[in-house]
Amino acid sequence: MNRYLLKISILVLLIGCIEPFDFTTEIETTDTLLVAEATLTNEVKKQKVKLSRTISLSQDSIINFDPEVRFVPSVRFDSIEPSFVEYESGAMVEIAENSGMVHTFSEITPGVYLSDSEFAAVENIGYSLNIITSNGEIYESKEMSFSGQSRIDELYAERIINDFGEDGIAIYADSSDPTNQSNNFRYTYEEAYKIIAPKWTPFEFEILNDGNVPLEVPAVRLVPRAKEEQVCYNTVASSEIQLKNTVNLEISSSQRNIVRFINRNNPIMSHRYSILVKQYLESQEAYDYYESLNSFASSENVFSQVQPGFLEGNIRSVSGDSNVLGFFDVVAVDQKRLFFNYVDYFPGEDLPPYFQEEFNCDRIFSPQLGDPERDGPSPPPPLHCPEKLIPQIQRESIEYFGDNSIPPEICEGPYLVTARICGDCTIFGSNVVPDFWEE
Repeated sequence: MNRYLLKISILVLLIGCIEPFDFTTEIETTDTLLVAEATLTNEVKKQKVKLSRTISLSQDSIINFDPEVRFVPSVRFDSIEPSFVEYESGAMVEIAENSGMVHTFSEITPGVYLSDSEFAAVENIGYSLNIITSNGEIYESKEMSFSGQSRIDELYAERIINDFGEDGIAIYADSSDPTNQSNNFRYTYEEAYKIIAPKWTPFEFEILNDGNVPLEVPAVRLVPRAKEEQVCYNTVASSEIQLKNTVNLEISSSQRNIVRFINRNNPIMSHRYSILVKQYLESQEAYDYYESLNSFASSENVFSQVQPGFLEGNIRSVSGDSNVLGFFDVVAVDQKRLFFNYVDYFPGEDLPPYFQEEFNCDRIFSPQLGDPERDGPSPPPPLHCPEKLIPQIQRESIEYFGDNSIPPEICEGPYLVTARICGDCTIFGSNVVPDFWEE
């Protein structure tokens, strides 16, 4: 939900009034709002609360932020955090029951608070969220409870052509509330997938002489890789809000509800893919909030004629009149996990393109080493060869692929190389197999 709350915060700062305004003078560029994300479930676990702040308009890079993460050599693809997230640290967080019991929370990473002990929400018990920030601001939520049970009856995948004519895999959930207490469902998912580097080899370069030693030529040697870089795994949480209402049906059930569509050219399902779907049974108040949040987040133009203003949740400031973004949700939840392989639905068909196509993994090149006895000839001036091998090794932008032909051609060296993105899967994921993974 964080991405949506972030979009809402932009909207709040940009269109907080109904009357037309002068963008340059009527917005207080230093104001920030507390963003609270908290969903208390009926699972026995350490419950989580996330706190952050909206960014002020004085940091205008947020308006021009490019959400597409590009490849950066030596940086894990999934480790790049948006620079505009301002975590709220040092807060006191607790969830209180209407029976008088209080569950305290501790900050485990900036802005992320876990309950000190495991507990689960109980049906028809009232809960409230209480927050005291490090600067003394006090916030509290409305008392919330849940009634009913959430159940995913079946989770399955089918190959389809969607309404946009795209070929791919649809993930469906058949869902119900066996107690028939609620008609409102919300879905989130977490997907995991296997990554296999297409140009991996078991060897890597070790620099023996970088060429800075007088009277010595640059030298490298091949050594076995120090760590697993052929097969990796990545796990990504959904950022979408998916809602389903069955109010017009006689029973609280939903069949063939699409939770996720994956285009057949998406590399996340090139080998083995898994999705964990969670279904939340929502109160009408929570459902209305998430529906409004969806409308805010899908707004194409924040300066449109219809200016929605501030989206109010169920959390308020006790110590002042500050607005706060977010909703304290208390829900029943059920979850199921699904695995499948690409060949299960696309037998004999080509794999999707590898991640970030601008790094063509079919391109193999051979930069000069800097050793005249092992390199091919250089062109006559004023022409010159591309960057040599060792600087690219030092920058961690390439991987060894093979030995070059003898003798090397013009501007070629003794080794064939590929872009690191093609030979090292840790660019996109972790080489640690997830605990839940099944082959």
